[in-house]
Amino acid sequence: MSIKVKHFLIALLISTACIHSANVKVTAATQEAVPNPPSQTVQNNNQQTTPAAAKHKPAIYQQKGSGVIFQTHYGFSKKLNQKGKVTKGYYNKRINYSKVAKTTKGIFVKTKHGWLNKNAFNQYLITKSKLNYKMKVNANAALYNKPAYTNGARKITTTNKLRLKNKWVHANMIAHTNINITYYRFNFNHQNYWLQGTKLRFNLNALKGNNRQLEHAITKGEKMIGHSVYNENTRHYDCSSFVNYLYSSIGHHLGSTTFSQCNNGHGVSYKHKKRGDLIFFDDRSDGHLAHVGLYLGKGLFLHDSPYTTTGGVDVSSLHDAFWNSRSTQSKIVHYPDGIVRRII
Repeated sequence: MSIKVKHFLIALLISTACIHSANVKVTAATQEAVPNPPSQTVQNNNQQTTPAAAKHKPAIYQQKGSGVIFQTHYGFSKKLNQKGKVTKGYYNKRINYSKVAKTTKGIFVKTKHGWLNKNAFNQYLITKSKLNYKMKVNANAALYNKPAYTNGARKITTTNKLRLKNKWVHANMIAHTNINITYYRFNFNHQNYWLQGTKLRFNLNALKGNNRQLEHAITKGEKMIGHSVYNENTRHYDCSSFVNYLYSSIGHHLGSTTFSQCNNGHGVSYKHKKRGDLIFFDDRSDGHLAHVGLYLGKGLFLHDSPYTTTGGVDVSSLHDAFWNSRSTQSKIVHYPDGIVRRII
């Protein structure tokens, strides 16, 4: 064999070995790489499914607090999102809790009796009526989409941000909650807002008449709005003693009970009542002549009651179902009994 042929064969063998070696490396690299994509795919799938799973997993955290149960159709349950026993026996009772859980079905709190939907602590409406009054905003306060502390209620803004203090607004609805808190709905810039009743006042000056003696008595009563809390025990004042005080200041002593006052002056029909007349109310629980007020005009009357916006001397409307309804759904139902007495 010639030297050239020998060198050619050696070069051929070396080249073949290199190619084989390269193929082995490629194959090895391929074998190592093949398992990785499925592994990466699983990891990506986990990354995709974890957030979705997390959405359905309740977020539970430690938080101590308490609340008064007003909505008793919610029940205590041993596990989250399970229907529990109705809490009727716990109405108006304060319950402590140690944990809060946010789930897809709402917010729950952990009590010693079990898990409870936090909505159980919300107030609820017993009456809701349409109104049509001009009212003045007298304080800075929160404005809500619904009466505050009821289901679905949330704070929208404040009277301060809308620069509404001392401004007149149109009140188109009134609502009373189960714990005797009043809320008015008013329209401003084509949007409705709910505001607690103590932050608004009726336009009483627009109702003033020409009888100086009568206006003196009414003005004396209006000055007591928000400054005199109802007190039946001391009778300074309750509904009838308040009315007697006003008329006694101008020389007309009516007696301190509704039964004595309904015999003073002379009777007029309910449809023809006018400013200064006494209007009497019956009550489903307290019976006949349970309440008395002083009519002001345009459906408004001045009176003293624990169920007013201020909890004492205040102005209410006969268009408000709380004061003019025979409904059996409410525990407290007042309605005019048709007796009207004109003193002056």
